[in-house]
Amino acid sequence: MKYFDIAGLIGFSGSGILFVISALRAGDPFALAGSFVWLISCLVWMVGLLRSPKS
Repeated sequence: MKYFDIAGLIGFSGSGILFVISALRAGDPFALAGSFVWLISCLVWMVGLLRSPKS
């Protein structure tokens, strides 16, 4: 099951990268800040899953 969690978080991280690009192109600082928070949160969650013992 951990494989599906990681695969989903990779998808969410890819989405975050696309949101960052979109916010940069639009020049929207609030969208950019929210996108970075989203991306960092996904990465922190992924690290937590990778470091946790196998279930």
